[in-house]
Amino acid sequence: MTQSLRQRWRFPATTASVASARNAVAGLVAEHHPTLTDDVRIVVSELASNAVLHAGTPYDVLAQVAGDRVRIEVADAAPVLPAVRYPALEATSGRGLHLITALCERWGVEQRGGGKVVWVELVAR
Repeated sequence: MTQSLRQRWRFPATTASVASARNAVAGLVAEHHPTLTDDVRIVVSELASNAVLHAGTPYDVLAQVAGDRVRIEVADAAPVLPAVRYPALEATSGRGLHLITALCERWGVEQRGGGKVVWVELVAR
């Protein structure tokens, strides 16, 4: 039987909370899949930053480890869905979803209530 571990956190819509979210999820994942820790740090940083910068609402982070899979969800109260952008080469932002696509097995967005959940799945190899 595959062991499953879930943890949920709530963070305020502040830039300082991004590091807290990153460290919380990375700490949980490091215990089970240390090879994913760096990728998890990047992914959570991107998702939490988007929640703070674009939603401007408190956000919830859910991390689940089940077998070789790690699922991370970031939920906020803004209804606007994220979109992949294609910024100019000199732009300093707009590449987050490209990073997520490169690092994750899959990702998606679901509308929930008046907000949304952006989720990703990573696989330990």
